[in-house]
Amino acid sequence: MMSCYLGRCTVILFCFFPYVFVRTWFPITRFKDAGTSMAGRSRVNERFYQIGTAMVKFFYLWAKYFLGFFINWYVYLEKVTPTDMKLIRGLFLLNVGTVSISIFLHTLRFKKILPAKITFSIYLAQIYATFSAIPSAYIMFSAHPRLGALTFAGLVSNMTRNRFIHFIWCLFSLYMISSVDLEW
Repeated sequence: MMSCYLGRCTVILFCFFPYVFVRTWFPITRFKDAGTSMAGRSRVNERFYQIGTAMVKFFYLWAKYFLGFFINWYVYLEKVTPTDMKLIRGLFLLNVGTVSISIFLHTLRFKKILPAKITFSIYLAQIYATFSAIPSAYIMFSAHPRLGALTFAGLVSNMTRNRFIHFIWCLFSLYMISSVDLEW
């Protein structure tokens, strides 16, 4: 893909700007609104869903930045070893399975085959299964602290909820990774 202009533009778009440009092509669900409605929830379950929703938000940020941007840039910089690739493929397989299983769990909940708390608990256990890869991923993350710091800066910029700040971080990341002569 990097051998032609269109290919390079596509790689840059998907490696550095997926949430600035590509994500805007699809309907948006806002995490800030998640868990604000009490419709269908008892007071007994309110705390359970508040904690669970916070856990999903935390996971999403972890996945977006460290399983998304970090790995994209790691591949872009051609730092991937065969051992790293096994880890990356395993994480991607787990995450693809998470999407499929979450839809299945949602169906079981709406058909009243399983209670909502059980399906939500299974979903939380499933998404947090990616953390079982941290011991293996630690080697990859710790070997590239600058890349990790740049990724963490993106996570912090996302927490401002300001699209312009996130866009500036994306531009800065592109500049740092593509133009600055650093050992990543």
